Amino acid sequence: MTRPIFLLGLLSLIPYGLAWRLGDLRRHTVGFLALFFVAFALYGAATWLALRVKEMSGREIAALFVLAIAMQSFLIFTPPTLSDDMYRYVWNGRVQAQGISPYEYPPNAPELAHLRDPVIYPHINRKSAVTVYPPAAETAYALLWRVWPDSVRWFQMAMAGGGLLAGVLLLGVLAELGQSPARLLIYLWSPLLAFETAHAAHVDGLVLPLLVGAWWARLQQRDGLVGILLGLATAVKLYPILLLPALWRPRDRRGRWQMPLAFAATLAACYAPYVLRSGPGVIGYLPNYFHERFNMGLAGLLIPGFTALGFDPDRGVLLLLLLVLGLIALVHVWRPPAGAAAAVRRCLWPIGAFTLLTQNLFPWYMLWLLPLVALFLQSDVGVVRQGEGEMRRQEAWTGWWLFCGLVVLSYSFFIEWRPVPWAIALQFIPLYLFLLADLIRQTQDAVRSHR
Repeated sequence: MTRPIFLLGLLSLIPYGLAWRLGDLRRHTVGFLALFFVAFALYGAATWLALRVKEMSGREIAALFVLAIAMQSFLIFTPPTLSDDMYRYVWNGRVQAQGISPYEYPPNAPELAHLRDPVIYPHINRKSAVTVYPPAAETAYALLWRVWPDSVRWFQMAMAGGGLLAGVLLLGVLAELGQSPARLLIYLWSPLLAFETAHAAHVDGLVLPLLVGAWWARLQQRDGLVGILLGLATAVKLYPILLLPALWRPRDRRGRWQMPLAFAATLAACYAPYVLRSGPGVIGYLPNYFHERFNMGLAGLLIPGFTALGFDPDRGVLLLLLLVLGLIALVHVWRPPAGAAAAVRRCLWPIGAFTLLTQNLFPWYMLWLLPLVALFLQSDVGVVRQGEGEMRRQEAWTGWWLFCGLVVLSYSFFIEWRPVPWAIALQFIPLYLFLLADLIRQTQDAVRSHR
């Protein structure tokens, strides 16, 4: 069974190599999308086979990593054109090396004129805005810059390395759940992971090992470690705070406050040096972010309704998102999951709600879902064992797995520099159908159980 898997892995090197030959992926958007979905088709076949593999030897697991590194190595040598966020990372590292807080001045400020160069500065987006990234991310940029100043490739290697480290930790999670290590392929060989870390060098690559580590610690009921890792992840990129209620154990008398206190202390320790220097400025560009729109799912369908009712659509969608996330948090607190595996699985709830209701959905925003998909994506057998009891099939996981590929269609924006309606529909409609099928199945199961 594993031989065809590794053959598919070797074949997958071809589209990655051709992507390297393309060079500027933004300029060759159509070619990039074609190569991405060739890679995704091969990855899909490998995923289907991996779900049927019960065991893997240490040598085979090592081969999974070797092939993942080979796929990403092609992309590390491509210029990060699908996103220019990484140039801001390098710039912020350079600014901090001069003893200046990244929250004090935007890149085009006269005070920073002496730091501008023809390689990094021209590619920075929003030059008139201060940084949006939280303090732990800024600390990481500063440290990485000092290791290899102004190196674009070094930042690509670092973010790709973070993603691979998460794969190492994911092995521990799989073992804790009693799952086959072959599932590691679903994470490691994902084209989304490769392009968004090794090519685009998004800081989410540093978030991934912290999140996977927090899930592993939750399975081991190490509440303090969960809080520390989740706090660090939130201080790198804010969205992991949404997982706090799902991973908390409010009914456990011994560790009831250990996790949230560790989380708060870690977050405070990360913010303190920058707050002392920049005060409220550490909020940065964040308030403006909520007024931006890109690749909307349900949010895009709701905006006309809010407009017709006379509500500010941006505020209406944001309030609805906060309301839904608040209700999910209350459910987690008042009806905690039955066991650690269920707690980790429930992390899908806030991730899914945020994905569907955010007004800004870039492909790399789905990276935090990939490890969960690797853990809980189900084969076509009726019932799958999850380490704590059994769980019926849920088509939702298949929908999310597929979405982690289709979301890259949002890059079709670059073809004519405007949203492409059919590309948005093609991303979300399959997901809606899988979620609806899952809802129908669960409703039928609930009806049968009450008869």
